[in-house]
Amino acid sequence: MGGLDPQALKSLAFSRSIIYDFLASSYIYPYRLGDFEKLIKARIGRVRDVAKVLAGLYPSMNGLIRLLDIAEGISDYNSLTPIQVDFTRVDYGAIPYEGYTHTGYLDMNTEITLKRIYADYNLVVNKEFRDLRGDHIAVEFAFMSFLAYKEYDDWSNAIKYVEEEDYFINNHLINWVPVFVSTSLKLVRTEYFKLLLNFTRDFVVQDKEVIKIVRDAYGGE
Repeated sequence: MGGLDPQALKSLAFSRSIIYDFLASSYIYPYRLGDFEKLIKARIGRVRDVAKVLAGLYPSMNGLIRLLDIAEGISDYNSLTPIQVDFTRVDYGAIPYEGYTHTGYLDMNTEITLKRIYADYNLVVNKEFRDLRGDHIAVEFAFMSFLAYKEYDDWSNAIKYVEEEDYFINNHLINWVPVFVSTSLKLVRTEYFKLLLNFTRDFVVQDKEVIKIVRDAYGGE
């Protein structure tokens, strides 16, 4: 990635924002077919385009494309219900919260710490997240999507957002998401959810290294 020009850095930030947005939506329970359409299928086109662009940098994109292929075929409750069952298995057996993964209970201190980080950017958990706690995996991924988009959109302050991404992935995501994935993989049955979990883990691990390189490209401390 050496010698990345500004346009390449902006394109990478925008693409990463789309991937994190997709991950955030992927961990919100789809109660109805309409929910799955809004959360997942409505995003497939742009995510597929981005995955093709990022495939050379992130090997995990091959798994994402397979996941998108399956998602496109979810068109009735016969295909959605097994995924909903896996969601329930994960929600009650693995508990997709950072605080729980660290402590075994829904830790208030973890959520308070995260809410303070979000508040620095005037962010709150809105109704789209159905009153989920601030340390839910969907909320943390949404925050990373926000940071990557701001890196793209607010070019004069890009280094500020890259350094926050670097901090957040190293002090939060990387410290619990792989553990959550390992636990969840023992519970799920559908190929859809197995692909989602494996991609989640692999992308976070790979993105940690990409962010470090991008940070260096921006001249971060």
